[in-house]
Amino acid sequence: MMNEDHIKKVQDLLMQWNPLGERAKKIEDLNDYETEAIDILWYIDKKSTVERINNIMVQILNEGFHLNLDRKGSIKWAEKIKNIITEK
Repeated sequence: MMNEDHIKKVQDLLMQWNPLGERAKKIEDLNDYETEAIDILWYIDKKSTVERINNIMVQILNEGFHLNLDRKGSIKWAEKIKNIITEK
């Protein structure tokens, strides 16, 4: 289900959100969140709920960067990802 267009759009969203904040500048291999976009898309599909997308996204970012993201604060980004994967 994953395609280059989806990867780029989710990557752009993560860059807009920038959950790492200032720390993003210090991470050498961040690659503009491309790896995280791919990881998120790997675990979801068009049938995934916004809640599932949010849980997966937060888990990947928290584990990958030792963050403690709040699921309430990230739900709007999960909704945007849901829109990306369900658009025609």
